[in-house]
Amino acid sequence: MIKITKLLYTLSIFIFLAMLLYVYAFLPEQFGIFFDGSGKASIMIGRTDFFYAALGLFVLTNGAILLYRRMNRGSLNLSKTSFDEMSAPEIVYHWLNGLSFVINVIYIFSIMFVGMYHNSEHFDIANYAALIYIGPVLLAGWIFWFIYLQISKR
Repeated sequence: MIKITKLLYTLSIFIFLAMLLYVYAFLPEQFGIFFDGSGKASIMIGRTDFFYAALGLFVLTNGAILLYRRMNRGSLNLSKTSFDEMSAPEIVYHWLNGLSFVINVIYIFSIMFVGMYHNSEHFDIANYAALIYIGPVLLAGWIFWFIYLQISKR
């Protein structure tokens, strides 16, 4: 499970960067991010600002989790591969790697949704509304997994 999580996390970094670059290429120069009741954009943002904001948020969240994991690496035995054998701090260490993956998936689907919404092909965005819900469902599941690991450790 730990090796799969590491692989998925690494892949999510490349998929995020590829999706961000792809969506950036097809976004109009200015696009709406907030809309009023009539459907008109009330706040516009440039695609370059969107690109750097998304990249900055990605680096900030992944960097914070990576920094926490690096600071606690020295005091843990990372050779264990089964959650049954791990102590609570070791479980948290490995769980955070998966949390990074889940957060990256949320970013990927959010960027996909923004790209589809503002694409010149005019997708019927109602067909892709599930993209918005996949991330929070994964996050809730990952949090319940953490709770389960902590309860089963006692």
